[in-house]
Amino acid sequence: MTSTTTHRIGHPAVLDELPAGTEIRDADGDTGTKTDDGAWEVIGFPVALDSDWFTFPVEVVNPTPETALLVADITGPHRLPDLMVELRSVVADIRELYARQERQLDELRDEDGDVPSGNLQRWDELRYDIHMEEGSDQLGAVLRRLERLVDPEGGE
Repeated sequence: MTSTTTHRIGHPAVLDELPAGTEIRDADGDTGTKTDDGAWEVIGFPVALDSDWFTFPVEVVNPTPETALLVADITGPHRLPDLMVELRSVVADIRELYARQERQLDELRDEDGDVPSGNLQRWDELRYDIHMEEGSDQLGAVLRRLERLVDPEGGE
C-alpha cells in the first residue's frame, strides 16, 4: 500500500514545480509520473500529458521528505499559482516596455530601415538612456507587488 502527503495540490502550476520521477494520484484515481522533460506519463495514455490534465486535488504518492517539504512550501499560505500569475504579469509589463521602445525606434527609421542623421540623437536617447528611470520605477513597482504577495498584511 502506498502513502500520500497530507498536502493536497490544487493547481497545475504546483505540479510543474515537482521534480522528475514524482508520482501523483489525482481525485479520479489516475496516477502519473513526471518525466525529465516536465510532462506526465499516465498509464493508458500513449502520449505524455500536461499538468492541467489531472483532476484536482492531487496528492504525491510516496513522497520523499524533500518533495513533501516542497509541496508544503508551494501549497502553503504563499500560494505558487498566485505568485506565478503575478510574475507572468511582471514579465508581460517588461516585454511591453521593450516592445514600446522598439516601436519608437522603428518610427525613427526611413523606408530603407536606416536612421537618418537628423534622428540619430533621438535614436541614441531611446536606445541607451530613456528607459533607465522608467526601468527603475518599474522594478520598484515589481518589488512592491511581490512584497504584497509575500506579506499581504505587512508594512507599506
